[in-house]
Amino acid sequence: MVPLRVAVIVLIFANLLALALWKGWLGGGDSDGQPERLSNQLNAERLKLAVDARPPAPRPREAIAEAPRTSPEPPVPTPAAPAQRESAPATDTSAPPACVAFAGLGVDQAQELAARIGKVGGGLKLNESRSEQPSSWWVYIPSPGSKDGADRKAAEVRKLGVDDLYIVPDAGPNQFAISLGLFKSEVAANRQLEVLRAKGVRSAQIATRGSALVRLEVRGPSDSLATLVSDLSDHVKGVSRQGCKP
Repeated sequence: MVPLRVAVIVLIFANLLALALWKGWLGGGDSDGQPERLSNQLNAERLKLAVDARPPAPRPREAIAEAPRTSPEPPVPTPAAPAQRESAPATDTSAPPACVAFAGLGVDQAQELAARIGKVGGGLKLNESRSEQPSSWWVYIPSPGSKDGADRKAAEVRKLGVDDLYIVPDAGPNQFAISLGLFKSEVAANRQLEVLRAKGVRSAQIATRGSALVRLEVRGPSDSLATLVSDLSDHVKGVSRQGCKP
């Protein structure tokens, strides 16, 4: 029994020795064990990555898209600074021209108004025109040229049944004319003339009577005319005020 026990112990020690040699516990030669492999690893700081310097494989011809050729854009010209700033046009502050007309003035009224306008000045220009405006229609027998002739003619007319007559005594072209009526309208005068001719008065006729009417046109700056009209408001009452071409 003793030799068997000794043999077992020797076998155990032999196995332990073999294990120690295999693991490198006894400092022997190179070992392929895992602990040795870990201790013999290369230092990490000495590692260098090897870059594959080979050019990439060319793509298929049909997959290569030719980049469009673009012409270089021309440089944008920088606007030159103006040598001198243009001055702004001067604003015209003068008043526009205007015209106002005063119509239906009597001769005396027109003279007074013209004198007042002349004193105002301010670049005002005055233009005067006159016209005869009939104010009445006169039915009469022309003058026979003498007082005796007028008396004889008047006696003949009275015999025809016309008593409403008057011999004009005032000197002038119508002195000794026989007046048969003064009417405000031409229609009324023609009606009287028909009545007289129906009675046999053949020499009767119609003449218009009236006075000259004056029209004053004043031209100048609109502001001056506005001031003038305001100042003359008391002197042009009842007078027709009209516009006219400046």
